[in-house]
Amino acid sequence: MHAMNAPAQKKWIFFVCFLITGALILTACGTNSTTTGSNPPTGTASTPSPTPTIQTARGYGATYGCPSDAVVSAAPTAASITVRPGQGHTSFSVQQGNVVEVQMPFGIAWRGPAISGEGLQLQSPAGYAWKPGNACIWRYTAKNAGTVKLTFVGSVLCKQNLHCSLAEVIDEFTIKVG
Repeated sequence: MHAMNAPAQKKWIFFVCFLITGALILTACGTNSTTTGSNPPTGTASTPSPTPTIQTARGYGATYGCPSDAVVSAAPTAASITVRPGQGHTSFSVQQGNVVEVQMPFGIAWRGPAISGEGLQLQSPAGYAWKPGNACIWRYTAKNAGTVKLTFVGSVLCKQNLHCSLAEVIDEFTIKVG
C-alpha cells in the first residue's frame, strides 16, 4: 500500500465533490435545450428584433440564481458568439465590435463575473434571467484589442425541504479581442 501526499488527496477530494455537485445540478435543473442564434445566409434580409423593454421585479432573478431582477421583454439581437459552461473549451476569439453573450445556467446563484484584462464593455442589464434560454445573461461589446478573463462563481440553489450539498462552482472564460 502506498501513501498519497496531502495535495494529491485534496485534489482528488475536490474532483469527486465537483462531480457530485455537477450531478446534483443537472438533476435539479432538468433538461436545458438552447440554441445559438446565427446570422442569416448572404442575400437574405433579416427582420429587426423588437426593442426590448426592461423592467424590474423584486426577487425575479434570485428565483433562478441570477444577480439581476431585470425583466427583459424581448430577445436582444443575436450575439456574435455565445459562451456557456460545458462547451468543451473556455477560450474564445472575437473582433472589435462583436457582441459576446455569456449564458450561465439556472439553478446556481451566480456572482460576478470577476474581470481581469480590458477589451470588453458590459451591456445593461447584466446578469438578468432569460426564461426561454434557462440562463442568466451577460452581454459585452468587444471594444479594444486585448485579452479578458471572466470568472463566474456560483453556489447551488437548494429547493425547500430537500437536502442539498453546499458547494461552489467556478467557471472561467478567456475572451481574446483582435
